[in-house]
Amino acid sequence: MRIVRSYPVVKCAICGMVYLQQRPSEEALDLVYGDRYYDGGDVGYHGYVDTFRRYHDRFSRIFRSRSRDLRRYSRGDRVLEVGCAHGFLLDHLRRDGWRVMGFEVSRAGEYARNELGLPVTIAPSLERAGFAGGSFDTVLLLDVLEHLHRPFETLREIARLLAPGGILVVQCPWELYHWEEVLQAVLRGCRAGTIEPDAVPAHLYFFGPRTLDAFIGKGGFEIIARQSGNYGSIRRLVDPPEVLTGSPAEVLFRLLYFRLGMQRALYTVARALGLGSGLIRYAVPLSPGSSS
Repeated sequence: MRIVRSYPVVKCAICGMVYLQQRPSEEALDLVYGDRYYDGGDVGYHGYVDTFRRYHDRFSRIFRSRSRDLRRYSRGDRVLEVGCAHGFLLDHLRRDGWRVMGFEVSRAGEYARNELGLPVTIAPSLERAGFAGGSFDTVLLLDVLEHLHRPFETLREIARLLAPGGILVVQCPWELYHWEEVLQAVLRGCRAGTIEPDAVPAHLYFFGPRTLDAFIGKGGFEIIARQSGNYGSIRRLVDPPEVLTGSPAEVLFRLLYFRLGMQRALYTVARALGLGSGLIRYAVPLSPGSSS
């Protein structure tokens, strides 16, 4: 066990899951996901809306790729994004011909409704949002699963909301034991898994490929496809990594890694091998009586 921002981070000796042993209460969601979460740098940007406007073209490329991938797997055009935040992805999907709805627990959803005119429901939980069963062909759970206090209840609700043949798309960061973070730890003379994880205490779970797959299966879904991506392209524009810092060995590595193209090359290989820092899973509900 180790302490990050006063919260204990532990790893299960049996299944390998890494998680916060203690966490903020659900009643504290308004505090955790207040204005500071999006504007104070907790999601990697200082001013999320301003960042989107400044790097609109880069966001658009990411969103176009997402839309293309959805067309490969979705059997219909009705999309619900759980945790839609300001609604920028939903707005793009709507323009690309999808019929969209959003769900959000924070006030960011008000921006999606009022500024973008999106149909977004704001409620304390998905189960209390009032969506009808079988209403959606695709449910997006992008960078959300690691935040959930009651993830299996949310997954059960998503299964209820999906129409026959519908799919769930999950995206999570691969934290702590991703090869890039292991490299950072080694260069600092630390053990693997000791790089401080992002967004504590908003992130309650820190997934790797094996634990994410097991988690989705325990939640009543069967994975039908896997993808791998790389986080951080926009963050690196907003807040470029420091190079001339650390030990001489670390400085040399950072020069090679960030300035001379090693990171770009490794990211290309990692994505092809399924080893990128973004874990993406496409899943369908298990039929009644099936076991995960």
